[in-house]
Amino acid sequence: MKAPYLGRLRLRWCRRCNLPLLSRRCNLCGGSGEKVAVTPPGDVRPAFSRDVELINRTSRERFGKPLLREGELALLNRAPGEDALDEVIAGGAVLGTLRYDFERGYVLLPSLEGAQRLVGGRSYVEVYPEVEQFLARGASVLLPGVKDFDAAIERGDEVIVTCGGRVIGVGRARLSGKEAASLEKGMFVKLRRQGTPREVAEGSATWEQAVEANLRVISDYEREAVRFIREVASEVSKPVVVAFSGGKDSLATLLLVKKALGEATAMVVDTGVEFPETLRFAREAVRAVGAELLLVEAGDRFWRGVELFGFPARDYRWCCKVVKLGPTARAIKERFPEGCLTFIGQRRYESSTRAASQRVWRNPWLRNQLAASPIQNWTALHVWLFLLKEGVKPNPLYEAGSYRLGCWLCPGAEMADVVQLRERHPPLWEKLRDVLARQGFGEAEFLHGLWRWRHLPKAQRSVAERLGAGHRSRRRRFVYHLERGEAVLAKTRFSAPFEEVAGFARALGRPREGDGFIEVASIRFYRSGIAQARAGNERELEARVRSMQGVIERAEHCLACGVCVAQCRRDAIVVEEKARIITERCTSCGACHRRCPLVRYLVAEAEVVFEDAQG
Repeated sequence: MKAPYLGRLRLRWCRRCNLPLLSRRCNLCGGSGEKVAVTPPGDVRPAFSRDVELINRTSRERFGKPLLREGELALLNRAPGEDALDEVIAGGAVLGTLRYDFERGYVLLPSLEGAQRLVGGRSYVEVYPEVEQFLARGASVLLPGVKDFDAAIERGDEVIVTCGGRVIGVGRARLSGKEAASLEKGMFVKLRRQGTPREVAEGSATWEQAVEANLRVISDYEREAVRFIREVASEVSKPVVVAFSGGKDSLATLLLVKKALGEATAMVVDTGVEFPETLRFAREAVRAVGAELLLVEAGDRFWRGVELFGFPARDYRWCCKVVKLGPTARAIKERFPEGCLTFIGQRRYESSTRAASQRVWRNPWLRNQLAASPIQNWTALHVWLFLLKEGVKPNPLYEAGSYRLGCWLCPGAEMADVVQLRERHPPLWEKLRDVLARQGFGEAEFLHGLWRWRHLPKAQRSVAERLGAGHRSRRRRFVYHLERGEAVLAKTRFSAPFEEVAGFARALGRPREGDGFIEVASIRFYRSGIAQARAGNERELEARVRSMQGVIERAEHCLACGVCVAQCRRDAIVVEEKARIITERCTSCGACHRRCPLVRYLVAEAEVVFEDAQG
């Protein structure tokens, strides 16, 4: 996977103070920081206690020694990979990569600098001095050149190659120690990197010192963000809210808005699948900041949605619309009828989509909300140092090792993050497992995260083939009775009350009402519960039956999410147990129909089948 450049790589290191820097100079000693070569996007974050524990435990299990020293500051940099892949940074260098392997759990791939710290432990291969020159030119480690090795090495293990106690390479074992002992020839280690390790800065430090070392740049970013908030709020002249998820970015944004405007309203959306820690923290943090809490609850819509749509996926994100954007749209409509200005903790370093976003924008799913991001150009380290400067406690899930916060079963998470449920929330782990099993996902699909896609990308297809997991597309199937004549006619039945179906049908266009039916865009709905679509050919007919089925789904399965409310400019929709169109106000613009998640995801993704009455 190609590493995306989403913004400037800003990380530097003060070797004298052994502290990370976000600018050229250290505020503590006045010295110049050296650039640290990290993989883009370079959105580095602090390694918290659980992270350090995990890194050192993994290091001890494989190499017999801890990678990180007592009292030193460490950073993590999430890099592209099959699953979680974090570069471990300390002393001004990348000491290695912590990778989550589906079969083996966490694996540490040390760099040359990290390997030097692990010399004297396990998983080593010592070579003769005369071999070093060949390895320096890229040769692999062959058995005749090996002087000594750890007999416990297994095939595929990461190993450290030394010469006279000095690290000269790191790589992967192609033979086990047992096999190597019984052979005279063959490749023992395929080198991943060779050379001489750079010197790594040593010494303990604190995060309070890191704040002091970066105080100037953090204060500059803070002032710019406060100025931006005041300018946008003044220009827009709408009620201001902060979208507060309980994560670090939204916490920083809430603090900045409070500083800029003196008051703040924090909108917290309880999707129904939030971590309990997040909901507790959200309430406590809003109260501690002195902001007003606007709690929006989605109820059981997620679980009702699973029954209709199937489990959400990275390429099938119906959930965000149903349990987050829809309830948000309804809350804004009720609380701020004329719309609002929402400050959101969005940052360019999070994704290519967010990097391409304007700093002020309008979400097409939330027409009555203007969004703005004060921290668009901040890295995660900017955010963390700002929060440390302010002395606020973040969500405890970060300290427990979470990389990102969101719904506990989010398919956008890495499996390394999902499996933390097994330790921290066993009942949630078992619930996710059971729900996916009922959705048809086998154990191998579950543990390898194949449930996170509706249509598997190439890399995941290879995994599925290797496992024999048999991942298949899980799509709804709509069958229509087909009649042929001068035109083709498709029929189906519906169970919703005719008045409700007729109301939603108006969204497709200006209707014509007849004796016991309503017709719009060559689609007719009968009071008897029959719906039919007519077209000149089957290709045109399929498009019409999808529109017809969309009307039926809205009438029969509306989740009252509220997305349609944000789309209607005429206040022609009311949402109670279901959405209902007020016919005398409806202009048949179709906006509510096109954005309805049932239409956009369930019907659009469904398989359309015609059963020909003529055989």
